[in-house]
Amino acid sequence: MVNDFVTGDKSIGYVDELKYSGWYILSANVFRISLHHMRVRFFQCFSSVYVKSNNFSEPVLLHLLNMYCKPYLLYGADVINWTESELSSLRYSLNSAMCKMYKVKFQLLDSIYKYTNEIHIADVIKHRQNNFMLKLQSCIAIH
Repeated sequence: MVNDFVTGDKSIGYVDELKYSGWYILSANVFRISLHHMRVRFFQCFSSVYVKSNNFSEPVLLHLLNMYCKPYLLYGADVINWTESELSSLRYSLNSAMCKMYKVKFQLLDSIYKYTNEIHIADVIKHRQNNFMLKLQSCIAIH
């Protein structure tokens, strides 16, 4: 059992998870965030858009998914060292929405991605991480 941390006359309780700057940070030996909250927000947003989309064309719905829903999965993605399991979880979330939107099974998603010129979310994250590192290196080089 872990005791509370006491500083002065104030006690700081031990928790398994805390919210900071929009992330739910998990108690672990290495830095980890909870994907659960990101995925819940993504699906809430997607469901909200999808329910109201009866008259929308697929390109419009895809645009709404990219503009309003996908950012919940990509929040801070460029600064986190993702595990393959975490990337797989994010990939599954987005692919589930894409399947529902295009009314296809997972096996046909590669065709949908190719047809729509969409990029898989793991590749988007890797691209964002590379851009972040380049910007970081240029800031360090200036100073």
